[in-house]
Parts: sequence; structure tokens; C-alpha cells
Amino acid sequence: MTQEHSEVPREEWRPFLDSLSRQYEGSEVTIEVLDQGFGDQVQTERLPLAYIEYDDKDDIFSVGVGGRDGRYPVVLRHGVEHPQRILTDVVSPDTPRAFDIIDTGGTHTIITIHRAA
Repeated sequence: MTQEHSEVPREEWRPFLDSLSRQYEGSEVTIEVLDQGFGDQVQTERLPLAYIEYDDKDDIFSVGVGGRDGRYPVVLRHGVEHPQRILTDVVSPDTPRAFDIIDTGGTHTIITIHRAA
């Protein structure tokens, strides 16, 4: 079975990501960065989602994790400046959601939202 991907149009980034924040708040999130110069790096693994957003004024995509309880008391923020594309998967309800944010240098930031069991 192959996964399908679709590109989110730039004018829909803000409302799309705001909707995701509401829908998946508290779900576990993994953030990976695929960079040709630095290699592949896992930034966070399975931390609770605080928010996911796009600020069109500063042209930055941000995802915040943690900050929900004593186990993760501080919100950690990962930003992608000047994103060029946001790709999303089209999957079944029991499969993790994944998003690929591509910046001007071609670096990919992969956000995976793990659905609650």
C-alpha cells in the first residue's frame, strides 16, 4: 500500500495548521530534520504537542512540544524560517499523520503526529 501526499496551498497554511493544533493538542509528536549538510537528526521524539502554526508576518513555521505537565514542564519550539512547501500525507485514521516542511535551502522538517491508542 502506498501513501499519498498532497501539498497544502500557502494561503491555507495558517487555518490548516490552527485546525491541526486543536485536533491533535496533547498527541505525541516526533520532529526530524533532514539536512544535506548536517545529516538526518531527530529533534524530539514522542513529546506532547502544544501547538503547530504558521506566522505569515515573520514567514516562519513553528511547532511547540511539551509544557503540559511536570514531566515536560517547558514548551520546546522548533521553527522553520521561510518555508516553501508543506506536504501532508493522506492516510487512514489509525495511521500516524506526517508533514514535510521544506525550506529555501531544501532542508526537510518531518513532523509525525502519533495518534492516541
